[in-house]
Amino acid sequence: MQTKLELYQLVTPLAGLGIWERNLKTGEAYWNSIIRQILEVEEGYLSSLEDTLLFYKNPQLVRDLINRATQTRNPESVETELITAKGNIKHVKIRMQADYESNTCVRMYGTLENITHEISLRQQAEELQQRFFQAFTYAPIGMALVSLTGQWMKVNHSLCNLLGYSEEELLQQTFQVLTHPDDLETDLLQMQQLLANEILTYSMEKRYFHKKGYIIWALLNVSVVRDDAGKPLYFVSQVKDITESRKLLETVKQQNNRLLNFAHIVSHNLRSHTGNIQMLTDMIIGEKDPVEKEELTWMLHKNAGNLLETLSHLNEVVKIHDNGLSNRQNIYLLEELNRVLNILSGSIMAAEAVVNIDIHKNTSLLFDPAYLESILINLVTNAVRYRDPNRPLVLAISATEAVDRTVLQIADNGLGIDLRLHAHKLFGMYKTFHGNEDARGMGLFMVKNQVEAMGGRISAESEPGTGTTFTIEFTKIKI
Repeated sequence: MQTKLELYQLVTPLAGLGIWERNLKTGEAYWNSIIRQILEVEEGYLSSLEDTLLFYKNPQLVRDLINRATQTRNPESVETELITAKGNIKHVKIRMQADYESNTCVRMYGTLENITHEISLRQQAEELQQRFFQAFTYAPIGMALVSLTGQWMKVNHSLCNLLGYSEEELLQQTFQVLTHPDDLETDLLQMQQLLANEILTYSMEKRYFHKKGYIIWALLNVSVVRDDAGKPLYFVSQVKDITESRKLLETVKQQNNRLLNFAHIVSHNLRSHTGNIQMLTDMIIGEKDPVEKEELTWMLHKNAGNLLETLSHLNEVVKIHDNGLSNRQNIYLLEELNRVLNILSGSIMAAEAVVNIDIHKNTSLLFDPAYLESILINLVTNAVRYRDPNRPLVLAISATEAVDRTVLQIADNGLGIDLRLHAHKLFGMYKTFHGNEDARGMGLFMVKNQVEAMGGRISAESEPGTGTTFTIEFTKIKI
């Protein structure tokens, strides 16, 4: 077995540790080969203490280390720079210990370690950290370091400005408190997936509460910082204000809805007009009685006028309106209903339908004329189209008024709908319930869309073989 000294001599080069000793009584010195490698001097080179100090860029720092070691009699160390015999600059760590005999320092010994690489890595890390915090502090979007429990640890100026808090105020908050309740569960779920290492990062649109109470829409990106063992330390959050883009998106959505309404109003309303005109024309051609023929001709003339009025309403629909109110008009419900019944008079006559009306002549709505016409045409047309072939169609149309709303009911004794099966899709797009080949499934969808666009709501009661009652609540609006 090797001696401890032999083992020491073998292991020391592996550690890259320079070993030195200086006898202060005799002046003798010992350097191992690592010392000479660090200083880049020839094998066997030795120098006096003063000459050795000249290798260091700051000799006084090393002298202070020697004085400290002799005074404290404890191990002392310092990190400094030296210039090698070949002119290279190295970072080194000096460790030393003083040895005493009868209160007299007789020997100094210690180690010299080349830490240039470690210092370089440390400087790079510090530089990266400095760059990160520069970017963090002055980023144009909100940034935050967030604890694993949701506490803000560090926030930048942009985030403070976005949420309306000072840095001190924000650091007292948690992101959970400032998050809209409807978005919190999704945020927390993804945060847990991030901690469990199931995802590397996540992004979501969410709402924050501003200090003044209003809602801010933001695009949130979150990642997690882990230690060398993979243990999560904290979250890095980026918060970009998208409130204006959300408003723009909502505006575009509303405009698209208006265009969709317009397209289907054109499809349904004009189809009703042209269908009725064609039916009246056919009836005129086939009618022999001059009196009846004159009556039908008058109805045709009146329908032509209704068509022009409808086209005028449609022209208003495509205009841009301030706050959605400038296209509303005060409409007498009974007059508009009679106008629609006149538009559909051919279909109603052909179906031999009975229409009972209970609406006061002064009942009025502040509503878009094109929308109201479309709603009434669709509901009356549906009643005619889906009537029970085994009994005459009876339509009951009534309206009642309350302080804050007007309630319109359109009831028929037609085929009815099984709401136990179809209630969830009654007002859905492209949903049909009776198997008619010409049914497109757009009528009730558009009715609901138009009612709700004007701030109202619609519901239905129906049973197969009994009929259907639609109830529309029109909110009273003051402008």
